[in-house]
Amino acid sequence: MKTSFIFLFLIYTHVLPAQRYDTFTATLTKLYSPAAAEVDSTWDNLIQSQRIPFVVEDSVAFLYRGAATSVMWMGDFNGWGYDKKFQNKGTRIPGTDIWILKKSFPADARLDYRIILNDTDIIVDPVNPYQQWSGVGGGSINSELRMGRWKEDPIGQPLEAIFHGRVLKDLLIKSEHLGYQCMYSIYLPPDFRPSGKVYPILYVTDGYEYMHEKMGNMITILDNLIHLNKIRPVIVVFMDHREPVNRSNNRRMQELAMNDRYLTFLTEELIPRVEKNYPVST
Repeated sequence: MKTSFIFLFLIYTHVLPAQRYDTFTATLTKLYSPAAAEVDSTWDNLIQSQRIPFVVEDSVAFLYRGAATSVMWMGDFNGWGYDKKFQNKGTRIPGTDIWILKKSFPADARLDYRIILNDTDIIVDPVNPYQQWSGVGGGSINSELRMGRWKEDPIGQPLEAIFHGRVLKDLLIKSEHLGYQCMYSIYLPPDFRPSGKVYPILYVTDGYEYMHEKMGNMITILDNLIHLNKIRPVIVVFMDHREPVNRSNNRRMQELAMNDRYLTFLTEELIPRVEKNYPVST
């Protein structure tokens, strides 16, 4: 029995990954076929099965079809263009208008990306149905790469029949150090009492994005973690960098970029106000 077990284990660990690799290469080989009908059929099958980018375990082929002089992919995997060592330029499959870039990432990874056409036009992947909101600009859309073993964390889904915390939204504070009004929101846990208990406190920059259900989704996650006894009940201050009267103006780039005045606002204005009005740890 021991010998049989070891034999079966070897089959699983060594043969099966090779079969997956063969599936990956065999499918891509069809896109290089000299027969246009086979190329079109393979492409249509990938779209209908929602498999672009084409992923098998830890291997991925980014694919784009259309007229272009150059196609690149930019995303979390190359620091959105800042990692110059990452080769992100696609190559055109000969005899077709299909562009391809093959990469390998952790099998359970989930990554945001976009496509750059002709070195200038930045677009979402037109044939990838999976998209994710980004905090950049207060809610832009990126395409989403889901590797073969990625699974959505259930902690981000609302649990049924639980007590929820309360959110006090869009509170204002006039900052003498900054010379303008700032906005923030406060999450109070389900067991909140104004006296008799001291709560830990968390301050979150980019608070609007982290509160948003399609971005950070922190309110749902906080409720779930507290209900499951994964964390202690906590009070959370979400700092909103948008101008209160013109919320399309997000001031995060100047407020968070090593800004001594914003640091002073936090330490001498916002934090003292919170500690005065709520039973939080100092």
